[in-house]
Amino acid sequence: MPRRAAQVVFVGLLVVPFAFLAVAVAKQWAGGAPELRAVLFWIAIAVSAFDIALSRVLPGRIPLSRTGPEATAFARLSLAWALCEAAILFPLVAYIMTGDGRLLGVFALDVIALLTLWPSDARWKAALPPAPGQAPPAQRMVR
Repeated sequence: MPRRAAQVVFVGLLVVPFAFLAVAVAKQWAGGAPELRAVLFWIAIAVSAFDIALSRVLPGRIPLSRTGPEATAFARLSLAWALCEAAILFPLVAYIMTGDGRLLGVFALDVIALLTLWPSDARWKAALPPAPGQAPPAQRMVR
């Protein structure tokens, strides 16, 4: 049941940015702030990269919840989704302000990052903490 709830939350998180995109496009028809284009574009790139990196690193650091491994997996995935959602929304706000079409490309990349976190069987199992006495999975991060 927690995985099904995780899928529902994920779909909800995916719908919100596209509703926000419609608002952003409608606002652009009324005019933007082109003098901020370059600054907000680079800030959007930096914020997106930072949030996406955090969405991959921080969830694994959430310890086993007293309510069980399923709750831990849900919390880990929820944190990752929330970080990607933050990455998605910044370029849309910047697009509202500037009308810079490049920000829609940043938005698209952020949506792809969120889509890669769909709670599939493999993703759900990866989010589960190791069983007692079992070694944690090897980190794939290169240092």
